[in-house]
Amino acid sequence: MKFIIGIAIGAVGMWAYRNGKFQGLFGNAPESMQQAWQPAAERITQVAKSDQVQQAVSAVHETVAQPAPEIAKPTAAEVAGRPSEPLPTSGA
Repeated sequence: MKFIIGIAIGAVGMWAYRNGKFQGLFGNAPESMQQAWQPAAERITQVAKSDQVQQAVSAVHETVAQPAPEIAKPTAAEVAGRPSEPLPTSGA
């Protein structure tokens, strides 16, 4: 669950970075702050595009997309406590 939350936060961060939302946030920051942020943002972009991350995202997507197993639905007789066939007796 933490992994999925991390991916979601990262996706929102990448969206904000690509659309220039961080530029407005850091636009008034000192030049040294902007210079410090730029390499980190570039590194995050490189990591997000790496094959390992893409494979992990694909694996998570496949796992989440799998249909749930069929749930057993008892018959009315089973719910009432009376099986449709008599219980087997022990052959003692």
